[in-house]
Order: sequence, then C-alpha cells, then structure tokens
Amino acid sequence: MNHNPIWSRTIITGTFAACGLITPAAHADNQYEIEISGIVEIQASGGRAINGAANSDITLATVEIALDSVITDHVSTHLLLLHEENGRRLEIDEGTITLSHLGDLPIAMTAGQMYLPFGSFESHLVSDPLTLEIGETRESVIQFGTTIGNAYGAIYSFKGETSQQGKSGRVKGFGASIRLTIENKGFTLDTGISYLSNMAETNTLEDAVADTENLIDAPGGIGLHAIVRSGPLTVISEYIGAHHHFDAANLTFNGNPAKPAAYNIEAGYELLLFGKEATVALAIQGSSEAQSLGLPESRLLGGVSVNIREQTSLSFEWARSDDYDSADGDTGLSTKLYTALIAVEF
Repeated sequence: MNHNPIWSRTIITGTFAACGLITPAAHADNQYEIEISGIVEIQASGGRAINGAANSDITLATVEIALDSVITDHVSTHLLLLHEENGRRLEIDEGTITLSHLGDLPIAMTAGQMYLPFGSFESHLVSDPLTLEIGETRESVIQFGTTIGNAYGAIYSFKGETSQQGKSGRVKGFGASIRLTIENKGFTLDTGISYLSNMAETNTLEDAVADTENLIDAPGGIGLHAIVRSGPLTVISEYIGAHHHFDAANLTFNGNPAKPAAYNIEAGYELLLFGKEATVALAIQGSSEAQSLGLPESRLLGGVSVNIREQTSLSFEWARSDDYDSADGDTGLSTKLYTALIAVEF
C-alpha cells in the first residue's frame, strides 16, 4: 500500500492518562485532544492468471487508523494501525515521537518505527507502483530533518534486519533525502533524491535476498523523482534501484549478480465526470534484473477515480503485466487484471 498522509481529521476531546498518544491541548483544566483519521478500502478484482485460468476476488483491501497528537509546541506523537489484504489482523504499522526545534534550531528529531524517506511512490492508481514494491522500507529509526525555504532534508540511522560480513550486531543502516518544491503561477515542481545505505533492507528485497545474516556485499539504493503539476495535469516520474550489483551468493538475475531497479512514469488529469470530481490516469512501469523479486518486467495501467460522495471515492483500474522471458527464468507470459475499489476516508 502507498502510505501517503491522510488529510482528513476527527478530533475527540476528553481527559486521558498520559500514554504517548494523547494531546494536552493547552487547557488549564487538563483537557486533552487526539486526532483520529483513517481509511477503509473494499476491492473487487478479476482477470486472467499467468496459467490462463480466470480468477476473481473480493477483499477488505485496507483498514488504516491514524492517531496523531501534539503534546506541546515541540513534542508530538504518531501511531498508525494497519490491516491489509495479505495480513491477518490489525497491527501497529508506525509509531513515532517527534521533538522539534532542538536547541532552538529548525531541526526536528523523529524516533520510532516508520517508513524511511527513501522514494516518493506517489500515484493516482489503485495498484502500488513498482517503485514502491521494490523500495518501500519500514524500520525502527532515529531521523533528523529540517526545512530551509522550499527544501526539506533528512538524515537517519537504523540497525536493520540484515548483516554484512564482519558488521553484525551494531547499528549500521543509514540514509538521507533532499526534497525541493518550486511553485510559480499554478505550476509546481516537486523533485527529490534519496539514498539508502543497504538496498537489502527494503521490505521486498529483505525477503528475496539469500543469507541476509551474512551478506557478502550490501549495495546502497538510489531514489530519484520529479512530479510536475500544472492546472489539472500531474506528471509523475520516479526511479528506484541499487547503485551496484549484489554478490551472486545473495541475489542473482539469469545466473549473474543482480542489480534490481524499477521505474514509474505516470500522468493524471483532473476533470468533472457526470458532475463529480474525477481523475483519469495512465502509467508505464517497469523493472530490471528483478525477476527473483516476483516483479514483472513491464506493466501498463489505466484508471479512473471519481469522488461519488464526500470523502468517498470509486476507482476502476486496468493493468497488463508482462513477465520476464523464459530465458531469464520466468514465464514470458502476460497477465491482465481489472480492479474496482471503493474507499472512504474519515
């Protein structure tokens, strides 16, 4: 799932014991506030599988509940509970504490479990982009960030789940990101670069890499994105990939050391459809040397999303995925999938 911030908020006021999730709201009577937001998504899909058999399904795709609070002017907390289709129960997906203006400087420290600022992963479509599938990374981390003008930068460190030869048992993962936003007369450019010291720590590669406790090499990852908005049109381009090859003992492609990567190029256009706000989107996505990760070599998608009620959307998507060739150890076949999704945010 693409973990973008949820914009809607419900505020509940009451008196609570301090537990890290509750907000003293600067009231003399010790009254507290907590902001609750969330999303529920129901998904129906159908298509033809790689083996030629038709299949269909209806699932509770996502339940997401976020609780945010501002303890003081310089202390805040965030908790995210998440259930997804491939999970069996609601779990704590994120939990962080943020301390801002450290030493009266415009620097914030965030500590806890969170998704690292490695990649952007923005999309108008139902399916997660291949860049998210290869690059999304959740870790327990300490991060320092600052905003200067239109630029935001962050550096972070984490221990991670993998170990390189001779470096086990210590905090060894790190990364950085820089994001710049330029706005001028209805035109917006959002561009950024991010770095992750060990690509094997991403959620997907962590499961695919062999012998993660004894990596011979741990190639870093590079993320690049540029998002252009002009009037009703938004164009998204993103690349995520390892900056050099894994050792063949840990990850291969066609019998050789693998250097996995993915890209997404997408355009979305906002319009009125039967008097309702809607977005039409098209995307071309692909991967390289990522057959062992279970990703397709290429994917073409089209979709439309309509706001049918307040904070309620109905989305339709068509996707065609082409596997790597049989010479690369895959099927060389194509899969078509049709998806409908209804989502309610609160």
